[in-house]
Amino acid sequence: MATWQLWPAGAPHGYTAGTALEYDTIGGDVESPHLQIGHEYWVALPRAENTSDRPLTLLKGEITHVPPGLQITEYRAFSHEETEGHPLGTTPVGGSPGIADLTAMPDHSGKPSQVEAHASGDIYWAARVRVTGEITRALTGCRYFYRQGNVKYQQDLYCVSQLRIGPPLKRE
Repeated sequence: MATWQLWPAGAPHGYTAGTALEYDTIGGDVESPHLQIGHEYWVALPRAENTSDRPLTLLKGEITHVPPGLQITEYRAFSHEETEGHPLGTTPVGGSPGIADLTAMPDHSGKPSQVEAHASGDIYWAARVRVTGEITRALTGCRYFYRQGNVKYQQDLYCVSQLRIGPPLKRE
């Protein structure tokens, strides 16, 4: 299950602690009990909504806690328009019947994304996760880096993604 809410935290790495973001409800509650050891999946971070009165530039998103049994191998930024929406669960690397292969989609992580005031941007961040063994805890904590004017901010949003080993989904 995934839940998203604000989580206060300091801002290391030379960034100021930010408050402009909240989670967008796109993403909702997610549970993925069908992962397989040795396989890789994309896990989408919640779409960040700019709740401030000024536009901002989203620079990066990341997951802050990765439990044993999972390894993040890369982050990418995807367009909602190009991927036909925000994934509501894990997406297998390479895709599967009825699920697009995010790996083949354009990666926007090298291009900062403009988010207007009181709006959600088109870009969302996702982590490529490799299952290396038994998973007993959740992926937790989503951190965003952004810029408003000349000031760089970091803000943590509380997020939880319950990923578990289980029988593979059977597609018809």
